[in-house]
Amino acid sequence: MTHFDQDLRTVEGSFRDVITRHLSSPDSVRAAASAFYGVQGPWYTVGWKMAVTIEGRFGRAELIRCMTDPRRLLERYNAAAADYNRTHADTLARWSHDLVAALGAPR
Repeated sequence: MTHFDQDLRTVEGSFRDVITRHLSSPDSVRAAASAFYGVQGPWYTVGWKMAVTIEGRFGRAELIRCMTDPRRLLERYNAAAADYNRTHADTLARWSHDLVAALGAPR
């Protein structure tokens, strides 16, 4: 978890590569994503921290809503992280607003 901020940026870069069609074929997307797996790769650390942060701020019901509509996940995490950052000495990285918008987060 000590690399969470870096892991979030790494995953964000991969999302951007898909959105901008830098990675356009299913095989290229799979190959890039496979680099995130491992004992505790970025998929795990980022996903776990996002889930814990959302649940801690908004409750389990909201986390479940995010799991059933993944478009909500990044936006709700950003809101929870912003609240966390206002009240804690350490801060959590957040997803860039343009990425959240590009992924179509519902309002």
